[in-house]
Amino acid sequence: MSTIISANTLKALILRVLSIFFFFLSFFNPHLNAQDQKRIDSLNYLLETAESDSVRIYRLVVISQEYSSNNIPLSLEYAHKALEFSEKTGKKKLQSYALFNLGVSYFSQGLYEISTRYFFRYLEIIKETGNTRGMAYGLTNLGSIRVQLEEYQLAQENFEKALEIFNDMAKYDTKPYSEIITIYNNLGIVSKELKQPDKAIDYYLRGISLARKTQGQYYNLANLLNNLGSLYVNHGKTGEALNYLTEALEIRLENDDKTGQVNSYREMATFYNKQNDKEKARNYLYLGLNLANEIGSLSLQAEIAGMLFEFYNESRLADSALKYKIISTEVQEKLNKEAARKELAHLELTSQLEEKAKIREFEQRRKEFKYLIIGLALVLLLSVLGLLYFLSQSRVRRLSLEKENINLVSKNLELEKYNLMQELELKNKELATNVMYQIQKNELTHEIGQKLQKLSYSISKSDQQLIIGIIKDLEKT
Repeated sequence: MSTIISANTLKALILRVLSIFFFFLSFFNPHLNAQDQKRIDSLNYLLETAESDSVRIYRLVVISQEYSSNNIPLSLEYAHKALEFSEKTGKKKLQSYALFNLGVSYFSQGLYEISTRYFFRYLEIIKETGNTRGMAYGLTNLGSIRVQLEEYQLAQENFEKALEIFNDMAKYDTKPYSEIITIYNNLGIVSKELKQPDKAIDYYLRGISLARKTQGQYYNLANLLNNLGSLYVNHGKTGEALNYLTEALEIRLENDDKTGQVNSYREMATFYNKQNDKEKARNYLYLGLNLANEIGSLSLQAEIAGMLFEFYNESRLADSALKYKIISTEVQEKLNKEAARKELAHLELTSQLEEKAKIREFEQRRKEFKYLIIGLALVLLLSVLGLLYFLSQSRVRRLSLEKENINLVSKNLELEKYNLMQELELKNKELATNVMYQIQKNELTHEIGQKLQKLSYSISKSDQQLIIGIIKDLEKT
């Protein structure tokens, strides 16, 4: 008879692990558990009157969590709105908060692949901001997802990294970290699945030691004790196994942990069945089945009814074996229907998400196209303005050159005028000089003529004629 933790039990344990890390969200707003419509209406009003982006995002997350149990699509819609608003703010802290919430939301709905994507994005931002505690929370939840996907090696790596971070933080804090206890339990479970019993035992013992020193850790302590006891049963360490299983059961009875009691009864039955104490094994199975019926856990009912069938079948009690086979089959059919319903809901939800993703992608492309058109228009406008500016500057330069040419021509004209004036003045001076020279020459000629005429009176007639001729020539000149 199998003594390993069933998939349903493991899932329940991991879900409990993840619920611990909801506290990471709750420190922003401590009221996350009320479910009444009046509170949701109140939150919607507060959302409309939010005075800042951070308050709006926190309230969107709270509303998302309020709807998580009765309206999953609406819950996810609010979660995505929180992310959209956070991305618009550009604030890393708000983005990480919204991404963490989305990762938890998709995990709780069994959409592990989608949840993984959001936790990866969350871890990228947390790494940028240097938030070591947030990194440890994200790694732990990512490890929990990978357990569900049966990626045990990767889950172990995530848990070990988270454990290292928490241990480093614990060195500087006297207050013990309960998260470390949870991680020890998870590492024990994963090591067991990886066929590493020695590592699993070591992790369980560390977790038990720390849980005993930490107040309020009865649930984790009972889980650790029960898991370690189950592991010892498989390895034939009957004395240690019974001690741990008994202590786990006592803690669960003391704290009225009925689901935990069913798990303890199942492990006790397995233990006594291996010890060939059929009566005690049967009694514990009866206790487990009755309590499973009381709390309405179909998975535990099916598992323990199946164990009772195997018990009576091995004991060759056909009537009793048939009875519990029928019970097991009926409960399993209910589980199958429930699983089918959940699968259908998952498919429908996935379809809706894909449709919304396509719509968001279309909207994004439309925005990008709009921005492209605006960008092209701006480029065109800038080009036109640039061209106009270039033409204007060219015209200014051309006018400036023309003005310079005009000024240069004007200067040339002034220079030519000046040169002409100088030349005219020189010509006038030359003319005046020539006139004076001519006047002087005329006067000299006239004076010579007068002197020759006077001279002619004292000479012979023949010489007079010669002098008169000279005088006439002088007058002609």
